Amino acid sequence: MDILVKAKADELNNSLIDFIKSHFKGKKIAVHIYEDEMDETEYLLSDPQHKKELLEAVEKVKQTKNLKTYTLEGIQSLLNEPEP
Repeated sequence: MDILVKAKADELNNSLIDFIKSHFKGKKIAVHIYEDEMDETEYLLSDPQHKKELLEAVEKVKQTKNLKTYTLEGIQSLLNEPEP
């Protein structure tokens, strides 16, 4: 099992430790703590050009414009094509 927990340091409490202990009882685990400056959406929205493109893409999906549909067979054939 792989779980990613994102939280502010001051939001952490003993219930997180209890959750980890109960769900991983008897198992070896690794805890990786790093400072998470911004998530992917924040990163994309921080650049004006990326923000514009992302919001345009969201609007196209909402309006069902320029959407491509694929069958499972079509996807499989794309995956099996040799690279140029």
